[in-house]
Amino acid sequence: AGHGGHDTGTIGPTGLMEKDLCLDVALRLGKIIQQKLPGADIVFTRSDDTFIPLEDRTRIANEAKADLFVSIHANSSPDHAARGIETYYLNMKGSAEAMAVAARENAVSQQGIHDLEEVVKKIARTEKIDESRELAEDVQDSLSKRIQKTVKPVKNRGVRKAPFVVLIGADMPSILTEISFLSNPADEQLLKKPEYRQRVAEGLYQGVSDYLQSMNSVAMNGTAKPGRPARAAAVEQSRNQQ
Repeated sequence: AGHGGHDTGTIGPTGLMEKDLCLDVALRLGKIIQQKLPGADIVFTRSDDTFIPLEDRTRIANEAKADLFVSIHANSSPDHAARGIETYYLNMKGSAEAMAVAARENAVSQQGIHDLEEVVKKIARTEKIDESRELAEDVQDSLSKRIQKTVKPVKNRGVRKAPFVVLIGADMPSILTEISFLSNPADEQLLKKPEYRQRVAEGLYQGVSDYLQSMNSVAMNGTAKPGRPARAAAVEQSRNQQ
């Protein structure tokens, strides 16, 4: 869950805070994973209204030897008509718009992206860029389809790349998803509804599940989704099952 504690994240027109929204969606996603993948371990970087530095979130994921890292956020724009869903993976280069989103989400970082040389070295050590892009594609596709069933005008803004501090140095496929524009008055009202948040969590779960299944099939028989290179990527789906 993005933000937390003194870091509220973006705040909607009538006061809904990104930190509260993201925590609720993250906890809902955790419950769905528990129900549908009972052998999975779920590690929350925060499970209450606590501020966790961006760099510590990646460290928590690495120390837990997590298989996937998903950072949940809500978007903001000076244009209150802007709406839609987008999902990011780590890259130093992005569009001007993507870089602006990263700058906003990186604002509380202790290092920022001014330490470019070290950042570039960390990204160069990360062999998970391709896997992260594929995870982002699955989550973006699933989340967009799930929400568009409820809200027709919601736009699929696609998969993007940007230098998010929270994703730097992750040893596993990692993404940051912007589940809606909290700055959009209509979307803020939807995001206040528990049933809508549940739909968002279900969309996130389905994307993760699709990714795990595609990686599992690659590991089992060398088949991959069209357009994806086959790679041996065994997925531990039942680490704790006897």
